[in-house]
Amino acid sequence: MRYQGFFINLAESVSRRENVERQLAQLQLGHRYRRFEAIRGDRAAEQPQTTLSPGQLGCWLSHLALWRAAGQTTGHLHILEDDVRLTPLLIQILDQLELDESSWDLLFTDVYFHPPPTPEQFIQLCQAREAFLEKRKIALIDLRRLSFTGTTSYLVNRRSLARLESLLAEGWRQNQTIDVAIQSLVRRGELRARLVFPFLSTLSPEHELSTAGMQGPATRALDTFRQAWFYEADLAALRQRLGACRCQPETGPLLELYLHVLRQVLGTVHSDANRPG
Repeated sequence: MRYQGFFINLAESVSRRENVERQLAQLQLGHRYRRFEAIRGDRAAEQPQTTLSPGQLGCWLSHLALWRAAGQTTGHLHILEDDVRLTPLLIQILDQLELDESSWDLLFTDVYFHPPPTPEQFIQLCQAREAFLEKRKIALIDLRRLSFTGTTSYLVNRRSLARLESLLAEGWRQNQTIDVAIQSLVRRGELRARLVFPFLSTLSPEHELSTAGMQGPATRALDTFRQAWFYEADLAALRQRLGACRCQPETGPLLELYLHVLRQVLGTVHSDANRPG
């Protein structure tokens, strides 16, 4: 697959820039990916037009600006945020991947499953993961029926850039984050999105210092559940990190993480529903 890469990075986020550039150098990809300076939402003229946080607005504007700047590219576009962890397998797969250009608009290499998948979807994901571990077989999952968010690592079909920009231009006025807006378009069939599975990228330690996200037990559980689908994930270490799982000893780590994230997300929803006012 022919593509050009960019990573989005705020001018003041020096350590994040250095982290991405170090990874790209190790993978001998410094010539293939360029830095794209992120836009600060707290300094944007659009800020009075939305209730989004400055970080969320900055994310919107940065991705839109990059799509516009890359409009004349001759290849597909691989967009990274600066809290990504890259791996050699990701690059190998992307280089070897052959997709009918008319069959997709967006291709994600990892996402949040938020809200978490249904039990049936969870089983299907586990089966796809087992197929990879046993046969090194990568799956391409249609995201239309899965709830997902996140824009840490995704490809844009070169033929879809103009339409993507048109569909999402000024979308911040709807007070939705950009990834939620993308999910809505995919669910309605206005964009076609696929997911490379298992995940070929994941969150770096830098993500803990996210400038756009929110922290809390449910968010940490979702982060960990997301990292569990990475092809090199250490499930035992992820389970130990949470330190709050209450399943039976014979329960597998993936199922345990799944049940834990369900408890945290449902607990947050219940608390919000019963909050006075």
